[in-house]
Amino acid sequence: MYEPWSTRFATVAEGTTGPRIAVVGAGISGLAAAIRALDLGADVHLFESSSRAGGWIRTTREDRWIFEWGPHSVLPSSAAVIGLAERVGIEGDWRGSSPSARRRFIWRGGSLRALPSSPLTIPFSRALSPAGWLRILMEPFVRSRGVEEESVSSFFRRRFGDEAARVLADAMVAGVSGGIPEQLEMESFQPRMSEWERSHRSVLVGWARHSASNDAPFQGTGTLVEGMESLPRAAVASLGERFHPGSPVEAMEPEGRGWNLHIGGAYGSRTEAFDGVILSLPADRCRQLVRPVMPAVATVLETIPYGSLTIVQIGYDARKCRVRPDGFGFLSPREERLGVLGTIWSSSVFPFRAPEDRSLASVFMGGMRDPAVADLSDEEIQDRAVQSLRRVQGPAIEPELVQIGRAQASIPQQLRGHRRKVGSIQGELNRYPTVALAGSYLDGLSLESCAISGQAAAEKLMKDAMTPTR
Repeated sequence: MYEPWSTRFATVAEGTTGPRIAVVGAGISGLAAAIRALDLGADVHLFESSSRAGGWIRTTREDRWIFEWGPHSVLPSSAAVIGLAERVGIEGDWRGSSPSARRRFIWRGGSLRALPSSPLTIPFSRALSPAGWLRILMEPFVRSRGVEEESVSSFFRRRFGDEAARVLADAMVAGVSGGIPEQLEMESFQPRMSEWERSHRSVLVGWARHSASNDAPFQGTGTLVEGMESLPRAAVASLGERFHPGSPVEAMEPEGRGWNLHIGGAYGSRTEAFDGVILSLPADRCRQLVRPVMPAVATVLETIPYGSLTIVQIGYDARKCRVRPDGFGFLSPREERLGVLGTIWSSSVFPFRAPEDRSLASVFMGGMRDPAVADLSDEEIQDRAVQSLRRVQGPAIEPELVQIGRAQASIPQQLRGHRRKVGSIQGELNRYPTVALAGSYLDGLSLESCAISGQAAAEKLMKDAMTPTR
């Protein structure tokens, strides 16, 4: 259940002199870490190599169109993200999704088929065959046990049967990471489902008993009226001169219990001393920074692969379509060979993202299952995206607007053995109590997981660095 930031986090008195903390990387993990450290009394400084904060959270506008190039929305259970918005003064900017956004679809057998919104609606869904759904409904009676580092595909096959593993698991992975379910580790990729199996001995029972927060400032999924990027913008505004854009951290070296950071920028390099450091960077960039001082951590980080994503924003007149966008969107299993991972009907979910008489679709392509997309030209990408939308919604689609975004190496892949790798990293970091790591490759891909990761890193670091060493 959502609790306001002020009741969830105790803060120190304003003006308290605390340790000097550097946060490196201004994605959502770094922003959450910096603000949490500031609230705990740190003299915090946030360094970002680019000119803006937010990482993959990016919103652009063109006339009356609003394009989201990263996360499109959050769930009501996203207490850390909602609390962060409250902390930086934009709690009134949340907007809930349209009621139709509860409907989600899968592309199968040449048509859109509705996915069940709860266990009770399973019998009415054509996403699987009757035999496939019957096998799923038998799941509470399954007493099999998983193996260590079980794959997503194996988990679904064991709990729900072959058809569910082939279709539902594949579609779910496409929508979250663009990965390959036979390669991903269930415990890392979807820990909630694994926990439901442990605590309820049934995923369906756990799903049925799980209740969303009723206290969130929106219904359904939620976004910010000026776009999701307004969250990092507001966070930066609250940090003021503590945010340092265009300031890449080029090296770090130990100095007593603290660290010297070598910081680049337009006006040359400089060295600054800090009592503690939070690294909220992608695994590869973090690896490059820590290799000289933490080679064992760098060795593990090197084994975490990233997938690339391509997003195509298509504006069109949906009134001409055989199938009009009326729901959240659809996912596409590999066996359907649609050529895309899936589509969010952005203006169906949030009507203010497009002009009143137009529709906006966000088509997702690539990932680990189709890495060759990254090498296609913009023309080839546009053609594939438009053709896939025509197959789903009808040949009458004529794009009035097309924009393409490429998110290179943007999504960490939690392959089998990922939890063991994270445990190894955290164990090695025990030798360096004034360094903490945060980010999606550690604690999960969602915006909520990233915010929690940053907050936890700040709290852990402050326990060891609360008394300044300089």
